[in-house]
Amino acid sequence: MLARKVRMLLAVTVATPLLFAACTDNGIFNPIQDASGNYQLTVYAGHSMPAHITIPPNDPQFGFPNGGSYDVTSGNISLSSNGTFVETNNYVVTETGFGSSNQTFTRSGSWTISGTDLTLFIPAQNNNQSEVIDATLDVDTITYQEADENGVLQSYEYKR
Repeated sequence: MLARKVRMLLAVTVATPLLFAACTDNGIFNPIQDASGNYQLTVYAGHSMPAHITIPPNDPQFGFPNGGSYDVTSGNISLSSNGTFVETNNYVVTETGFGSSNQTFTRSGSWTISGTDLTLFIPAQNNNQSEVIDATLDVDTITYQEADENGVLQSYEYKR
């Protein structure tokens, strides 16, 4: 009888720390901790990096009468373990017959993950409205689609 109580006490003593460890945010199975990190841009608007996009003459977004080009040279998205993110894309805009200018697009917000479903919450910023992006995080690759200024869905991909 005493041996049975000792075994039960020993089992409870061993199991209790495991139960508490399963409830912490710092475990090896924490999806936020597992997903956090830096991811490099590999696909921009369906184009492999570096992405070269031709700007047609009189495109309303750029207003270049002779057209030009938009070259995305690099980008990354950093998912922090506190549930925030920063996305930065570097590009060069060239107007035909005129010079080029180096530019950077940056946006930030918060993120959540459930399984492979990654959701980016982006408040209004940079003269853009707020938006929610439903993405997928598969191992070390983030993919999502986002509508361009013409409402066409474009594909984006970042890899760790």
